[in-house]
Amino acid sequence: MFLGLGAVIMLSNFVFLHQRQAVLAGLLNAAGMGLILFGFLFRISARGYKEEKSSNGNALVKDGPYAIIRNPMYFGTFIIGTGVVVMLLELWFFFLFSAVFLLIYIPQIKKEERALLERFGHEYKEYCKMTPKYFPRIDYLLRLNKYAALKSFWIKKEIVSMLTTVTAVILIEIWEYIRFFWHK
Repeated sequence: MFLGLGAVIMLSNFVFLHQRQAVLAGLLNAAGMGLILFGFLFRISARGYKEEKSSNGNALVKDGPYAIIRNPMYFGTFIIGTGVVVMLLELWFFFLFSAVFLLIYIPQIKKEERALLERFGHEYKEYCKMTPKYFPRIDYLLRLNKYAALKSFWIKKEIVSMLTTVTAVILIEIWEYIRFFWHK
């Protein structure tokens, strides 16, 4: 009986392998699109909040999304890129994306930190002690509605990049499906 059950399980693995792969790909696509949209919403919230609260750069913004992480717009960009990688299903691409991201944003973050330290001094040092630099704490993300807000007019500044990203990902997915069925 156990041998028969084992044979049925093994046979079903071979027979339903394609369906399982399709389901997994669909789940990863949904997760990737969710990450992309979350990343954009995070960026939109951070950008809009900063524009409203910074008094044209004369005030250090320490609350809202900036209470979760010091660089929320860059974090949002990282989440968007991770979502694209998840949808493409290529692990090597994550390493390439991460390397390019770090090469671009680490120097930018250091440059901005020097400027903020020069401008806000002790206040910025205290803020740095309290707020993570690159990745938010999980407990803050679980209470994200407390820190992140969205206003419809904030979306206008990111809508073109959001639509471009989503369109590009959809086109890549269509190309992948065409390639898959063309080679069958």
